[in-house]
Amino acid sequence: MSTTRRIAFLYVGGVHHVTHTLPVAAALSRYGDVEVTAFCAGAATEQTVRDVLADFPQARVRIQRLRRFGWLDRLGRPSLAKLPMLWRSRDLLRGQDALVTAECTSIALKRMGVTRPLFICQPHGAGDRAVSFEPRFRRFDRVLVAGPKTARRMVESGVGPQRVREVGYAKAEYLAAKARALPAPFDNDRPIILYNPHFRSALSSLERAPDIVRDITRNTDLNLIVAPHIRTFEGASADELARWQSLAVPGRVLVDTGSPRMIDMSHIAVADLYLGDVSSQVYEFLLLKPRPCLFVNAHDVAWEQDPDYAFWHLGDVASPNAVVPALQAVLAAPDRFADLQRAAVADTFGPLEGSAERAAAAILASFGEPR
Repeated sequence: MSTTRRIAFLYVGGVHHVTHTLPVAAALSRYGDVEVTAFCAGAATEQTVRDVLADFPQARVRIQRLRRFGWLDRLGRPSLAKLPMLWRSRDLLRGQDALVTAECTSIALKRMGVTRPLFICQPHGAGDRAVSFEPRFRRFDRVLVAGPKTARRMVESGVGPQRVREVGYAKAEYLAAKARALPAPFDNDRPIILYNPHFRSALSSLERAPDIVRDITRNTDLNLIVAPHIRTFEGASADELARWQSLAVPGRVLVDTGSPRMIDMSHIAVADLYLGDVSSQVYEFLLLKPRPCLFVNAHDVAWEQDPDYAFWHLGDVASPNAVVPALQAVLAAPDRFADLQRAAVADTFGPLEGSAERAAAAILASFGEPR
């Protein structure tokens, strides 16, 4: 008689993590001896899970809320609630055979007495910054990565090679075709720039973003989608959101502070040029097809020999004050980095087709392997 495996997918880090692992949960649920549950941090995450599962009608995935301290919600910072939520939910999770997550915070459950399950991380994103290879990955029993680049750096950062599996990028396998099918948000044929600053202002161009957007608006006729990392607006007040929206120009500049298009690859699909700094979204942009990129060096970083900035070699780099002339130069030679981009995408993601099924198979195989 086969033993049913109870596998939990944890969603404690925000709605943008759901599409990275839920297609894998759907693939796993088709196995007869597996019981899959998606544990959600709150209402928004649960709704996103339900919306994604609607695209997988054969999936058998239970949905359950994690337990929360209600007073933490009043702080307006969901990230502050993660550890307390995991603590309150530890009894729900002890009986699982495996816990799958797209972030590292959940490994704290081991210190909370949840030691029975296998801990499996399938990291969200596929970037180059050191935070993508932080020490907590070493504590997971398995780390499921997209492609060869991330596998190499995980091992170099101290994750045992026997714990690393290359499985592809399930998010893009699920979303790429849907994103390409969506219409562009502008009713004209001018080039579309996607500006995607990272939420950590100490590393990114975020503090200069209003000036950069106004400079582009005043001095070019380009279309512009302003879509910072979704965590930029975590806990933002109505006044802060209004200041961002004041940058919008009807028919020319779209400012997105929280729509589903921030995380479903649709902004990436319609853009002709990526403008950003340290977000790994640039790799998703290039995964759809090679296109010009411009990176804003807002902190005078000596980036050329720094592996955390490897992706800056896939486009041009400019200071915040030089973005407009740099955009014009980049658009004039759109294919200059295409070969480098193709090679980087292949190294970052590996084969796309079958990603969710490979990840599901790797999870099931983990039960028969040493921890």
